[in-house]
Amino acid sequence: MVLSILALSLISAIGFDPPFIPPPSGIGSETAGGGVRGFSMGGVSAGIPDSGMVSILNPAASAWVENTGLSWGTALRDSPEDDWSGASSFPEVSVIMPVPLGIRLAASLSGRSRLNCSSPVNSGNVTGTIDWTGSTAESYIGATLRASGSLAFSMGGRCFFGSALGDAVTTREVPGPFAPVMGEYRDDLAFKPSWGLNFGAFYKGSTVSAGFSITTDRSGDLNVERDYMGSESADTTMRFTVPGELVCGLSARIHPRVVLAADYFARKKLTLLDSTTEDGSYLAAGFELLPGMGFRIRGGYRTMDGLWRDGASMYTGGIGYDISGGRASIDAGAGWETWGDDLSETVVFIGIRASENWLGR
Repeated sequence: MVLSILALSLISAIGFDPPFIPPPSGIGSETAGGGVRGFSMGGVSAGIPDSGMVSILNPAASAWVENTGLSWGTALRDSPEDDWSGASSFPEVSVIMPVPLGIRLAASLSGRSRLNCSSPVNSGNVTGTIDWTGSTAESYIGATLRASGSLAFSMGGRCFFGSALGDAVTTREVPGPFAPVMGEYRDDLAFKPSWGLNFGAFYKGSTVSAGFSITTDRSGDLNVERDYMGSESADTTMRFTVPGELVCGLSARIHPRVVLAADYFARKKLTLLDSTTEDGSYLAAGFELLPGMGFRIRGGYRTMDGLWRDGASMYTGGIGYDISGGRASIDAGAGWETWGDDLSETVVFIGIRASENWLGR
């Protein structure tokens, strides 16, 4: 809050008239990252050995990938939140490449939030409305080292970035017998890439596997540029910080065709622009069943305490089909989440994955 007040004072003093008014919901409505497999299992991925894609929550889980692979997925939401209603999420994309010495090079890109709202402009003799649109995303790039047949470590960078546009139409009251003056301007917000370190570890056993990952705080520059109708403009830059995260997971293959898994995720308080998301955590649990013929059946549950949807409960399910012995797959999942006073959201998530053994092993 102190950061927001200082930023507003600074912007007002250097030529923003009317003063900059942040989006009422900050960076908009958030969503948890991860691919369609983890989503279909309630949101778990930190403690499951993944042989096909990169988990942005714990890249060390991908240490046993044998083929160079690419995965892509996107979700469509029916939500009471204007930010997400009828919208598809930023695509989830990951790439992983095995190289010699037990190292896997990995990169992933995942949507974090979406903004679509309107807010009033009311400053002195100026009134009006500003319409906001925008989004933020997270990326990861790093390497995973398989130290032994059962132990792996990952190290890399997590990056937060995004942008938003606010288009305003205003009316300025003029003293005396003069008609009000109509005006228009655009506020262009750019969250410059802010990097933090990510460290992960994973143990893969014959029955039980476990992993954890820690991401440090990420600090960067927020550039605010005001373009008035005509040739005038103003701009300024301020600092922002995205808090660190901790995630740990556990999975058990209780049968050759059945996997059970659970994740715990925690994050510190997030304050961006004029909005605060409280610290909190979520607990997720899920299963994956392999009935045969390349099919996979999944289901899961997640409960949230604090964060962006305090008290929310999410139920998920999905199906997958492996192609060419697992070198490619098609996956789909659906989820239903409830929170607050009878609010609910339905999500449909689809994804595809393909891989090739470029090293000839």
